Amino acid sequence: MALPPLLEPTGPLSPTETARLEQVQNLPQLRLPPIDELGHRRLAAARVLVLGTSGLSAPALRSLAAAGVGTIGLADVGPLDVDGLVLATTTILTLSPDTAVSAHDEELTAESAPRILGGYDLIIDGSDLSPQPFLVGDTCAARGLPLVWGSVARGNAELSVFWSSPPRRSGQRATRLRDFFAAGPDALASRPADPGVLGALRGQAGALLAAEAIRLVTGTGEPLIGRVLTIDADTGRFDAVPLPVAQPGDATMGTDDAAPGSAAAESPVPEENS
Repeated sequence: MALPPLLEPTGPLSPTETARLEQVQNLPQLRLPPIDELGHRRLAAARVLVLGTSGLSAPALRSLAAAGVGTIGLADVGPLDVDGLVLATTTILTLSPDTAVSAHDEELTAESAPRILGGYDLIIDGSDLSPQPFLVGDTCAARGLPLVWGSVARGNAELSVFWSSPPRRSGQRATRLRDFFAAGPDALASRPADPGVLGALRGQAGALLAAEAIRLVTGTGEPLIGRVLTIDADTGRFDAVPLPVAQPGDATMGTDDAAPGSAAAESPVPEENS
C-alpha cells in the first residue's frame, strides 16, 4: 500500500534542474522511475541524511543525487572518514549541481545524534551495523523519522524501512530497528566480524535503499514498512518476509496524515532510549 507523500513540494524546479533531469532520463545507468513533475518537486524539497559514504551508502548517494534530492547530508556512525566525505560530496555535486550537501564532521553519539538526525526528513543507514547498531534506530524512533536500513554479508543482503509513526490511515503499524533484532544487541554477536561482501550486491542493495527513500518522499509504490527484503546473490532470489511483530505497547497504527513537511523532525524529542 502506497503511503501519502512524506513532503510538500517546492516551487517550480530551476531551469538547470529541469534540464538535468531531462538528460538523466536518457541515461540508462541513471534512469529514474516514472515520477511526475510534482514528485520531482517533492524530491527537491527533501532533506535526506545518509550514514556512511562507502559500501551500501555509495550507490545510494549516487541514486539520490540523480533523482534530484534537494539536500543530502553525510555522516559517519564510527570514526570520521574525511576522504570518503570529500569523494561523496564531489560525486553528488557532479551528478546534481543544485543539490545542497551538508557534511557532518563529527561522530554520531548519544548526545549528537538527536541534533544531527533532527535536521532531516528521512534517514538512510547503509553503515552496516556499526559498533552502536541501535543508536540511529532508537534516535529515529524517538523523533518519528523514517529509517531506510540495509545490511550485507557475504552473498546476502537485508533491507527494510522502520517508522515509529507512519500516517494513521496508511494501515501501516509502527516498526523499529529493534523489532528486526528482537533478541537485542547479543543477536549481532554471531555475525562475522569481516564477512566479505560481493561488490555487485552492495551496488544492487544500495540502489534499492535509495529507491525506498524516493518512494517515501513521493508517495509512490509500496515501501518496505513491516517487511524485510532479502537478496540471495548465490541463487538470484529476492524474498520479502513480514517483520516480527513489535513488543506489546510499541505497535501503534501511526500518527496523523497531516503533511508531513516535516512534523516528525520538528516534534519534541523524547529522552534517549538507547
